[in-house]
Amino acid sequence: MERVEGGVVMEKLKPGTHGNISASKQANKRWRARVRYCNLLGEESTTSATGPTKQAAKDNCKDKVDELLGTTVVASVATVGELCWDWYNRLEAESTAFWSRPDATERRGETPLRPQSLVHTKRAINYVCAEEGGIGNLPLDEVTTLALEQWLDGHKRISRGRAEEIRVALRGAFRSAVRLGILLTDPMAGVSPVRRHDPRPVALEAEELQTMRRILRDEPTLKITRVTATNLDTLLVLLLGTALRVGEAIVLRWGDLVLDGPSPTVSVSGTQVELTGKGAFRQEAPKTEFSKRTVLLPPAVVEALVRIRPDDAKPSGWVFPTRNGTAWNSGNAGKIVDRVVEKSKGTLDPHRVSFHKLRSTAATAIAEKYGDHVAGQVLGHKPQGTTQLHYIARRDIAPDVRDVLQAIVESSDPDVAQRAATATVVPIAPRRASRGHLRVVQRRPPG
Repeated sequence: MERVEGGVVMEKLKPGTHGNISASKQANKRWRARVRYCNLLGEESTTSATGPTKQAAKDNCKDKVDELLGTTVVASVATVGELCWDWYNRLEAESTAFWSRPDATERRGETPLRPQSLVHTKRAINYVCAEEGGIGNLPLDEVTTLALEQWLDGHKRISRGRAEEIRVALRGAFRSAVRLGILLTDPMAGVSPVRRHDPRPVALEAEELQTMRRILRDEPTLKITRVTATNLDTLLVLLLGTALRVGEAIVLRWGDLVLDGPSPTVSVSGTQVELTGKGAFRQEAPKTEFSKRTVLLPPAVVEALVRIRPDDAKPSGWVFPTRNGTAWNSGNAGKIVDRVVEKSKGTLDPHRVSFHKLRSTAATAIAEKYGDHVAGQVLGHKPQGTTQLHYIARRDIAPDVRDVLQAIVESSDPDVAQRAATATVVPIAPRRASRGHLRVVQRRPPG
């Protein structure tokens, strides 16, 4: 179909295409190139670009119209690997731009992935593009749902967790391919979900907690200093008595704690993350927007923290510092816990003992007395349901469950358990009557 503009017959362009690029010399001796184009909605427009030569102007104009139509990405993406990395780079750029904003943690709604979450995405793409066993070199026009299904099945047999990570990454990449017009259909849409067999939550018994703390206090072959052992014991108490994530607890500063007064608290405003090339560091935002909270501290937790607080503690000082003045690394602390399990000589089950299990233990106790909703508030989980999400205002301070958490910490103390076990019952002598003329008369039953 043709149309006429200024007496000139103009051929109608198809959506996503452009016409011939023309160029003319300007008064300043530079060249300007112009071109008509039609976007994907069928709307026609023109654009232009300049250059020192006629060819340079045309090349600049071509780059500009390709960017407007999105054909630059389409032309550069031909394989599964190229698609995945193109999608990841855009995802990373969006994440960096958003989370570098000073008000990022205060914004509500759907947000880009956090930097630590991108680590899992990048790892999944590395599996996709692996030299051996990967499908990165597979041309996009040869990708089928069956091929993707069979390839993912191989990873399911190795690790269902890994297969789920890969599936999520491929779904994101292929969805973006459809949005950009690289593909007409999404071959991942028909791939079956990965049904993971997640273990049930574990709540540790008092005997297990006592064994952990007893080994930390008394075992001389752990190859750690007494200061480290005391600090790690305090960390265990803190996790049990607050239900914090280990990443939240390990990067606490003394300024995050209020240990004096009638209502001691800990404020969670960050967490520890570890990125390649940067190592472990405190991220000034917790795991999710709902993780920012203040938790009331039970007396046993306050006592443990006061014992390790230096006399010259500064608000910016780490609660759990290394000798170099940095915050502890949760991975290194976890290795010490593994050694504690090893020193138990079979008393502790390695599948049951971890920092996450301490949080699960506290959560279970809270839920048993106060319900799942209260436990979710203390743990910093996202509210469930329309009412909780849109109509109930969220409190900055988590519900007061100190009685439950205090009982857990007390039950974990091996000294308290030992005193209770060795306590003897002293018989109480019968009291003499204060008045001699009073005596007990036993009545005989009638009949």
